[in-house]
Amino acid sequence: MPEATITNRRVAILEDNDRKRDRLCGLIKLCRAVPVPVVGHAPQLNALPEFLSTERIDLLVCDHRLFEHGDYAPYYGAQAVERSYHAGVGGVVQTAYERNDAEISLRRSRRWIPALVHSKELTHVTLNAALLQADQEVREKRPTLERIPHRTIMTVRRVELHGATKVVKVVMSQWSAEQEVGFPLDIVPVKMRSSVAPFKMLIAQVNIEAASQEDLFFENFELPNPDVLKKAQSLFGRA
Repeated sequence: MPEATITNRRVAILEDNDRKRDRLCGLIKLCRAVPVPVVGHAPQLNALPEFLSTERIDLLVCDHRLFEHGDYAPYYGAQAVERSYHAGVGGVVQTAYERNDAEISLRRSRRWIPALVHSKELTHVTLNAALLQADQEVREKRPTLERIPHRTIMTVRRVELHGATKVVKVVMSQWSAEQEVGFPLDIVPVKMRSSVAPFKMLIAQVNIEAASQEDLFFENFELPNPDVLKKAQSLFGRA
């Protein structure tokens, strides 16, 4: 079987910093792909699928904070990659993994971001690997093991206010018994939010094979039924 490659694939670049955009163009060329830098203003989010189709874009790479230099875009790169995912185009987000980004803006879209690249680790090798992973998940429907969700029970530790956003801190023994992970309360269905409180339990689909907390996503929340609660409480009681 021939080695997977992104040679000659058209890769759109959304980056509000001119210097960083030029660097991404150079890295994509080193991957033997064709960079398509978006200069001036990024497409409106709802117009992104049309842009991808018109420009015959195969893959997308976005800086996460697209609004720090001028009025390039009024949205996060994570939102653009989520929209491109639903349009059938795999995307990669470049980010500094700031904790607030990881737990709020990135977490909202993390289910639809096949790969993240830390800005400090950005080389043509890491970018090539991330773009390949995105293409395999979105176009070929072959996500990595780290991206496959599993039904997971979690214990709420607390709910914190980060600016205007309430962040739920949980622990999942199926992932890590010690490390807390946060996500925005507003990704939980409205009818369940009143049940999200310290020492309460939640169930969600989570990619528990992920290596780091930045890579975790949460979806399809549910409240545990009495039998599940009783079993979990008995286990904790014996701990």
